[in-house]
Amino acid sequence: MLIVVAGVLALVTAGAAITGYVLYDRASTPDRSTPDVAVISYLQAALVNHDSNRAKLFTCDGGIPALDEFAGDLARREDELGVSFSINIEDVAVSEAGTSGASVIAVIRRSATIDGIQQSLADTWRFDLKDKDGWRVCAGSRIG
Repeated sequence: MLIVVAGVLALVTAGAAITGYVLYDRASTPDRSTPDVAVISYLQAALVNHDSNRAKLFTCDGGIPALDEFAGDLARREDELGVSFSINIEDVAVSEAGTSGASVIAVIRRSATIDGIQQSLADTWRFDLKDKDGWRVCAGSRIG
């Protein structure tokens, strides 16, 4: 009887450990399943959460110089104006897609209340991605 109880307890413990590992892995692995999801996740990390380490998980080589410059400009403007910009990522669409490469168009809108007036500016960006064990942003540039 003691052997049966020990065996069942060992199976339950092993099952719980495996379930815990699978759930942790799913929660901590970045979602790079499609080009548009990868771009949204990258922009959220880089511009909304200001988390450069998380943003690197969605890039080919650790950063996109044009977007890094854009983020720096935003931070400087926030300091100059004494405001905090609200960043929205809008109209994300895959414009070209292949089996190993894709292009995504996205609008980055920044809004703030300055001197009591709500103001908003939007820029259209193009991001080029490659499928490297999940979609990764390899280049980006402002197109409008």
